[in-house]
Amino acid sequence: MGRLTIKEQILLAYYVYNFEEDSEESMKELEGVIDSIQNGHKEVLYELEREGLISRAQEDNKRRITNEGILYIDNILNIQSYAIEGNKLAYVKDSLLINEIDISADPLKEYIYQHVGIED
Repeated sequence: MGRLTIKEQILLAYYVYNFEEDSEESMKELEGVIDSIQNGHKEVLYELEREGLISRAQEDNKRRITNEGILYIDNILNIQSYAIEGNKLAYVKDSLLINEIDISADPLKEYIYQHVGIED
């Protein structure tokens, strides 16, 4: 069973959001999930920004995953570069299930599982 760090779990949530419909409601849902995490999530967000894995969008100042962040998640979940964007969430689902990857932060687990179609 694999285990993602909290940093990777948060980045994965942004990855999942990236391939969902971009709306104010869905961004608020993601922000609410991240805000509900204990254990210094703000420091992790700053670290992700410093590393260039997420950044703030100019149009609304909301955090979004960067191309580097997408490549990082693709790498740790073994998602091939030829994967079609419309099917990325299916690849995430398969990778999580096949590799038995554990997501320890319950709010993130619920968010990610819900959006990739895993019933817990």
